[in-house]
Amino acid sequence: MAVEVVVHHTCSSSWKLYRDAKARGLQARFVPASLADLRRAVLGIPAVFADGRLVLYDPVTADDLEALLKGSAGRDLPVDEAIQNFVTGVVYNQALLSLALLHKSFRPILADREIAEVLTRARFHGAPDAAEAAAREISRRDAQLFSENREKMLRALAYGLVRELYWLGVSPSNVDAERAAMWIMAKATVGRIGLQYPRPHVDRDIAEAVAAILKERGGHYLEKIAEEQAAISSDRDFLSLFG
Repeated sequence: MAVEVVVHHTCSSSWKLYRDAKARGLQARFVPASLADLRRAVLGIPAVFADGRLVLYDPVTADDLEALLKGSAGRDLPVDEAIQNFVTGVVYNQALLSLALLHKSFRPILADREIAEVLTRARFHGAPDAAEAAAREISRRDAQLFSENREKMLRALAYGLVRELYWLGVSPSNVDAERAAMWIMAKATVGRIGLQYPRPHVDRDIAEAVAAILKERGGHYLEKIAEEQAAISSDRDFLSLFG
């Protein structure tokens, strides 16, 4: 089986996966992300393709790649595990995470069958029926699951925002609720795709929660991200993938 991994030069998950795969001698092909990858539903990095078919978003491990290469990934997938995989995948994916928080719901993500199959890991395990069952249960328990995972999702989103502030050289302390709301709406949408009906908006409690996390933890997040990016930028082997 041919395994292709789409990666980005700023992505710590991409970097760690590349190092682990290389250390184990795994014959997966690592390629830089490009605009054309959007047509292949690459909405998160790293993204893994098996024989040209999208099968995984982050989190991805070298064990996952090895299972694909050996053809040993197939197994039954319990619905509860598929649901947990889905939620974890959303938390790791800034595009889908921001969409869920914009709508305060997982349902906009469930509307795309392919994405649901990838997030639940149903494609990875060759268990498409598990994705359908999980999607029905997530939709039924949507408010409960969102509430149970809300704080974790907000922290993950705030961390992603601080990463972009790091690139821009902007202090997290400069981001109030209004600026957080503007960023969330921009992050969650492509043009008008993703905006709610009838009136697009970011709920005040979401924006204020993100701003509060930045105030409390933004400096710590910034230090961690600076260390992470410095380590990545010093790895010439990894960066050689990008030109």
